[in-house]
Amino acid sequence: MDKVSFSLDDAKVKITERSRGRMKIQIKLSKEEAEGFKNFCNLKPPEMTDDIFYKQIFFAGCNAMTQQIQDMVEQHQKAQEEVQNEQTEEQLQDQQDPQL
Repeated sequence: MDKVSFSLDDAKVKITERSRGRMKIQIKLSKEEAEGFKNFCNLKPPEMTDDIFYKQIFFAGCNAMTQQIQDMVEQHQKAQEEVQNEQTEEQLQDQQDPQL
């Protein structure tokens, strides 16, 4: 079996707002992506309905993306704190050892 990876490069996503706060998301996949997705769906537990399985996949992806964003924000905040600490240390050194 050929390895098929999922990519959003050629994906077409359509989101339709529905009544009562509902939403419909439609994703068009290439033939290879659709085949890969069908193969992936073979992992679905038999007691789980297709709809629930698809929702689980969607929300697992959303949760993973949220975690990645949170990690990036934390890294950015740490980097900013390091820069501020370095600037503070430089200012303290300048105050202690004024150059003429």
